Amino acid sequence: MRQYRALSVSLPLSFFGTLCLCLFLIAGEVRAQSDRYDSISTGGRWRTFFTHLPSGYVANRKYPLVLAFHGGGPLGYQSIQYQSQLTAKSDSAGFIIVYPEGVRIAGNRTFNAGGCCAPSTTLNIDDVGFTGVLLDTLFRRFGVDTTRVYATGFSNGSLLCYRLASQLSGRFAAIAPVAGDLVYGPWAPLRAVPIISFHSYADQNIKYQGGVTIGTTGTYFPPQDSIMGVIASSYSCLKRKDTVRIDPLTYDHFVYADCRCGAVLEQYVTHDGEHSWPGGLASGNVSASKQISATFLMWEFFRKYTTACEQTSVPHDEDDLDVGSVRLSPNPFRDRIHVTDCPDGVSGVLADESGRIVARFADISDIDVRDLSFLPRGRYFLRLRGASSDRLAERTLLVVKD
Repeated sequence: MRQYRALSVSLPLSFFGTLCLCLFLIAGEVRAQSDRYDSISTGGRWRTFFTHLPSGYVANRKYPLVLAFHGGGPLGYQSIQYQSQLTAKSDSAGFIIVYPEGVRIAGNRTFNAGGCCAPSTTLNIDDVGFTGVLLDTLFRRFGVDTTRVYATGFSNGSLLCYRLASQLSGRFAAIAPVAGDLVYGPWAPLRAVPIISFHSYADQNIKYQGGVTIGTTGTYFPPQDSIMGVIASSYSCLKRKDTVRIDPLTYDHFVYADCRCGAVLEQYVTHDGEHSWPGGLASGNVSASKQISATFLMWEFFRKYTTACEQTSVPHDEDDLDVGSVRLSPNPFRDRIHVTDCPDGVSGVLADESGRIVARFADISDIDVRDLSFLPRGRYFLRLRGASSDRLAERTLLVVKD
């Protein structure tokens, strides 16, 4: 009797489990574990990294990939994940986020960015090689659009981003260094990688005007204008440090444009905040800028670029939202924005350049009647959202207030 009961229970469970798996495979909707701390062997060492798959991830689609490199310290990936809130952004925007970790030596993790930082530099840790192997591993495991791979990092991790743009230029569509500098040489990328950088005039660790960092390391970092000049020269940029915005109470915004391969260099420099992630969560006693959101702005920048030297008009992860025919007028606008050719069921938010939401629309057609004359002159992002199967599709359009 006991054997019969065991069989009568186990057989249906096995059958239904197999049936469910087959149904998932047929539908192509097999879901992976969303969070995973893992390791790979490269360069004679086991290297660790943390992966987060966006909400609604399915294996038969291709997603953008962002690598986020932490600053030097004992915490590893947790530090940049906490400060940047990139994990939450990956869920709303639909990209895979991976946090690689530097080798732990004497209680701290650092990356070898070339001219910084010990002990990874003194031991000549091959972090460029690690990144290449990591990308190959991620491409095999997940649905990654290999033409839309991006890198960001904070402090020491930011320094590594510059080195990766130089040595692995064919693998990264764009980078976003935060509170970092170029310390690797020679700068000789085979492809002009677009760059959006974030800094603070009050940063005393990596000073905007250049100089020796505070603390015990005594590392010299060149001025931001100098490194941007080197990069712009190698990219053959025709426009050098074009001023988009100057405001001594908030932030400055500079652009280097008309560069080789369609690349653009953008630079945001805040007057508040210190050595921190702008718009992110403060770490310890170090304040973060409240004027801009680096996380918001870098994704708006990333989504425009692929490794094919072209700007994307409709990013691949948003193709299910049929907004390719949406038209806005007038643009620049003064009091109202008129939208036409937009499908039903699309909501939206209007955000300023710092990422702050200034207006919400439950139905995007409401923007035709909403008075927007209260907004100051500047650039705004109209983010359209619509339900697409079981996930949220998203697209952002640039609008300008005259």
